[in-house]
Amino acid sequence: MRKIAGIFALALAATVTSCGGADADTSPFVGKIDFQAEMMGINTKGSVTMDAENERMTYRLDALELFMGVDMTMMVDMKNNMTYTICQSKGIYMEQPIEKEEMKKELPSKEEVEKAKNEFFSKVKKTGNSKEINGLTCEEYTLKEPVENLESGTIWVSPTLLNRMTVNMEMMEELKKLGAEELMIGFPMKGSFQAEEGKGSFEVTKITEGEAALNDFDLSKMKKLSAKEFSKKMMEDSAIGNMMNGFDDMEKEGFMEGLEGDMESIQKDLEGLKNVDTEELEKMLEGMKDLDPKEVEKMMEAFQ
Repeated sequence: MRKIAGIFALALAATVTSCGGADADTSPFVGKIDFQAEMMGINTKGSVTMDAENERMTYRLDALELFMGVDMTMMVDMKNNMTYTICQSKGIYMEQPIEKEEMKKELPSKEEVEKAKNEFFSKVKKTGNSKEINGLTCEEYTLKEPVENLESGTIWVSPTLLNRMTVNMEMMEELKKLGAEELMIGFPMKGSFQAEEGKGSFEVTKITEGEAALNDFDLSKMKKLSAKEFSKKMMEDSAIGNMMNGFDDMEKEGFMEGLEGDMESIQKDLEGLKNVDTEELEKMLEGMKDLDPKEVEKMMEAFQ
């Protein structure tokens, strides 16, 4: 069931960052969307740049800078089979090829899709209410009964936007084969939820259409680095990098006397993080999504 909830969360994360212009417009969406969200007490803003004509998208979330100390933007170029990790403030980026066959393996199975329909989406109800959000007619859906740790939820979606965002999307055909098409009720424009761990909400705040809004795709003035070089550069001004500099300053002031062995070990561990493989780091972060918060608390208590 946790995997089903994860699939649903991933779908929401993708679609909340995807929207277009007026209801009558059926052309592929080209432009930028700004949004804001509150998750478990953390307020953040972000933006997405979309070029549905050429299957390109960038995603930026301010909360990443809050946690890491440096900004980061992700870009996917399905037409050219490439992903990019970008740091605007440092003017650097790294690229990694997309293996489409590997991506297909990450899609849910037909059995998992059916399970999602029966155990989660069967509890989602269309209320019949509608309202305009950012110039788009949106329909309201609510959660009829609690699902796992999700106690209640409301979401407003724009059904007319699906074709605009997916007109050239190759993966849509794969999802249709899996029977997932009926789960795509529309693109979320606003929503809120109450869970055991707390409450959350999101809302699209601004939509800008046109080629002029595609600046995030321009890497011509940025420096391309290898994955290892990029990771090392990102660590320089990150929370970990600042911690290492703090240790150096404390040592110079004589605060580390008698702790040389311990501090050398800590610094060695932190230094090793500078050369961490980005693919391995992504896998680690991905695995953390499914951790039970209560289990994390137990782990932290054990460390203490």
